[in-house]
Amino acid sequence: MALISFFSAKGAPGVTSTSMLVAALWPRPTLLVDADGNGGDLLMRLPSASGLALTQHPGLLTLLPLARHGLSSGVVLDHSQVALGGQQVLVGLETSEQAEASAALWPTLARAFREVPGTDVVVDAGQLAARSGQLSLVQRSDLVVGVVRAEPASVMHMRERLTVLTQTFAALGADAPRIGLVALSGVQRQDEASSAVATVRADFPDVLDLGQVALDPRPERMFHGDPVSRPERTMLVRSGRSLVERLVAALGPAVVLDTGTDEHETTDPTTEDPPSAPGAATGQEEPADGIPEGGPAGPAPDAGAGEQDAAQGERRRRRERPGKKRWTLR
Repeated sequence: MALISFFSAKGAPGVTSTSMLVAALWPRPTLLVDADGNGGDLLMRLPSASGLALTQHPGLLTLLPLARHGLSSGVVLDHSQVALGGQQVLVGLETSEQAEASAALWPTLARAFREVPGTDVVVDAGQLAARSGQLSLVQRSDLVVGVVRAEPASVMHMRERLTVLTQTFAALGADAPRIGLVALSGVQRQDEASSAVATVRADFPDVLDLGQVALDPRPERMFHGDPVSRPERTMLVRSGRSLVERLVAALGPAVVLDTGTDEHETTDPTTEDPPSAPGAATGQEEPADGIPEGGPAGPAPDAGAGEQDAAQGERRRRRERPGKKRWTLR
C-alpha cells in the first residue's frame, strides 16, 4: 500500500488541512496519521464519530510501546479512531518531548504503515528538519510532499529545507522517496502560487510540481468539525481533487485504482442522471432501477397528471435546502 507524507519547512502553512483533504479525497481507504513532532492537533480539531472528542488513547501513544518489540501491520488500525465523517485517524503525541523520546521507533512504524491491509496511509509530519525524529518515518515514504505558501518567506524556508532533505535522501539511493511540492494560496492568488512552486523548482528540478490548493475560509471549517454545505462544489475541494490526481499519477503502480464505483467518490447532489433509453413496449422513460413507476406492464399514465406531478416535484426540490456535511467527502 502507499505511504505519503506531508511536511512544512517552517510555521504552519496548512500541512494538516492539506493532509486531511487528501485523505478524504483519496480513491482508496486511508489512515490519517498525526506525526507532527511538535505535538499533533487533530485531537483538538475533530470530534469522534459519536460526536464526542477524540482521545489520546488509542493512538500513537499506545502504538509506540508495541514497536519496541516489533510491530505487525495488522494491529495498526486497532489503535486508530474514527472521526466524525468516517475518516480513520491515528491521533498524534501531545508534546515534542514525547516525539524525541520515541525517535528510534519511527522506522518500525514506517514499515508497519506501508503494509496496513487494504489501506493507504497519509502522514501529517508537521514541520520537518534534519534532526526531527519523524524524519526516519518520512524518508521511508513512497512520496514526500512539501507544503508552501505563496509568500517570499515560505518559499525561502522551503528552498533551505529541501537542500537538507535532498542530501539526506540521496544517501538512501534507490530507496529514496520522490519529493513533490504543493502551494497553498487564496483563490485570487493562483498565479502567485504557481510562481512560488516554479521558484523552488528552479533550484530543485527533480522536485515534482503537484500544483496548488485554493484556500477558502468557508469550506476550511469542515477541518474543524463544523458542517459545511456542499463542500464538493468549493474551490478548496476541486483543487484538492486535482492534487490527488497528480499524487496518484506520481505514485504509479503503488496505487492501483478500482474500475468500479469507489466508495470514497463524492456524488454531487445537483448532477442530474442522464436520460434512460425509452422502454421498448411503452415508449416511456425507464427509471434507473429498471422498474416502471406505475408497476410492471401498466397502462400509460395520463399526460396531464404526469406534468402536474413533475411540476410539484420541481417545486419541492427548490424548497429543499442542501444538507450540510461535516468533514466527509465520501
